[in-house]
Amino acid sequence: MHYSKRALFSIMFTLSVLLCSAATNVNFTVEAPRLVSSGEVFRVEYSVDAKPDEFISPEFEDFEILAGPTQSSGRSISIVNGNMTQSVNYTYTYILQCSKSGIFSLPVAEVKVDGKSYRTQPYQVEVVDGGQAAIQQQSPQTQSQQSIGSLAEDDILVRLSVDKTNVYKGQPIKATIKLYTRSGISGIESAKYPSFNGFWTQELDASQYQVQRETYNNKIYDTRIIREYLLFPQQSGNLTIEPTELTVIAQIITQQRRQSLFDDFFGGFPDIQEVRKNISSAPITINVKGLPANAPDSFGGAVGQFEMSATIPEGDITANSAVTYSIKISGNGNLPLIQTPKVELPSSFEQYNVKTTESLHNDQRGISGYRQFDYPIIARAEGTYTIPETKFTYFNPNLAQYVTLTAEAANIIVLPDSTATNNVSSGIVSGINKEDIKFLGQDIRFIKIDSPSLKKSNNPLMGSGIYYLIILLLVAVTVFMYNHMRKAMANRNNTAFVKGRMANKVALQRFKAAENHMKADYQRGFYEEMLKALWGYMSDKLNIPVSNLTKENVREELLKRHISADKIERYIAIISACEYAQYAPDSSGHMQEAYAEGVDIVSILESEINK
Repeated sequence: MHYSKRALFSIMFTLSVLLCSAATNVNFTVEAPRLVSSGEVFRVEYSVDAKPDEFISPEFEDFEILAGPTQSSGRSISIVNGNMTQSVNYTYTYILQCSKSGIFSLPVAEVKVDGKSYRTQPYQVEVVDGGQAAIQQQSPQTQSQQSIGSLAEDDILVRLSVDKTNVYKGQPIKATIKLYTRSGISGIESAKYPSFNGFWTQELDASQYQVQRETYNNKIYDTRIIREYLLFPQQSGNLTIEPTELTVIAQIITQQRRQSLFDDFFGGFPDIQEVRKNISSAPITINVKGLPANAPDSFGGAVGQFEMSATIPEGDITANSAVTYSIKISGNGNLPLIQTPKVELPSSFEQYNVKTTESLHNDQRGISGYRQFDYPIIARAEGTYTIPETKFTYFNPNLAQYVTLTAEAANIIVLPDSTATNNVSSGIVSGINKEDIKFLGQDIRFIKIDSPSLKKSNNPLMGSGIYYLIILLLVAVTVFMYNHMRKAMANRNNTAFVKGRMANKVALQRFKAAENHMKADYQRGFYEEMLKALWGYMSDKLNIPVSNLTKENVREELLKRHISADKIERYIAIISACEYAQYAPDSSGHMQEAYAEGVDIVSILESEINK
């Protein structure tokens, strides 16, 4: 009994704490469209996340109340890891209409919770005068009042816009594909997006954007960004961005079931007919200016605004030990296309493959972040050395000029290698290092002063010049065959080499399987084999496991192999098209085009990678 009372007390205490916390954190908000047309019917909702004692209705001086207020409520309780939380919501809904244009403020509403008053924040609604067409324009909730029966030419539009049309080569452009609707749509059946020939592209995340309302050609539309890109022009001149072509499924109201305005907003369901509509955007021409001539030797195509820093481990190092010299380039611009800065090292230093790490962020301003280049080096001889200053040049489009950054020279003291047994075994003569050995003169040939040994020859094979030539040839053939067989055995044991050499053959086999599916009109199987061929070729050729294979990895590795950006983006575009078409409702008509493009780009890459 004693424990039951304690448990009951704990539960009551917990509930009281929750109720108190709910009462002290009250949110009272208003929701309404920011843009409406004169005469349009729209909804206004006042919401409070606590049980109100009283709701004081506002006075709508500039608006006509068609219905409301209508009260609705909801409650939810959740228990996670033994912690119970509850939430409530009370909503008061009005149906309003405004017959004059201008910017008006919704009246502030007031609610009382536990004796304390809460008021909404100011909220402005812009009312535009769109004439009779605008009066007929309704929000998605009120479209059911109309018996449309047909779709106007401009009820659904797609527009492609760019933030700049006059840029330098390599300067980023933000391109936005936006859908405008004055009629309900149930989805997009097919889409053909621009190929952006002449640009290196980076797609941005468009899922963050919500539906908004905009005025276009004196009409109000519901708008949604469906694709957004960063474009980096790779060639100068006038570049044209192709139109975006969409097939959308529009919803047309064919019959009106209810006459009550209140019912239309709260439960009316008119008859809907779905109609397919083909729409396309207008092409856009971008004027791309070439970069100024006479660029410094340290310029490698970087365009934007950047900073550079260089670091090397502090303290002395010992001979034959490895250190890392790092150069970090950060800023905003075409960071993924930046070439590795050239570092001059003392001749007694050995340099190995440069390792690149990066942290990049794509947004509407461009690509920002950094790329770091790590140069592993080994000092082979003791002494005091200097790594000369390293220069990095970029083009600043805002200043329309080249800017050169300089990493200061670094001094390194290399101590003797304590692990070396003696100077002879280490291959270093005492007092002389590799820096001192610049040129060795030719020795004077020995002059013979004694009498030559002469003898009569009857030209026997053994001991003759032909005999020794035959012996030399046999030795050479033996050495050649031995090295050839050893190399062949090493290559046979090298899985990466074998895969790289067989990559094209395996890809052709998969293309053949895709062609068989295409002849059988089996769309899903065709695109599966196409993706296996394209991804598998890159995995084998670049020695990247399939699990780690991404479009960014492929782009970086191909750039290291000096493949042009246009060919890289063409390859990635084919993969993206196959991935989209694999689950598209009807893409059978594009299989022949996808097959031809895939075979062609793999053939091109095979020839260039093997150079």
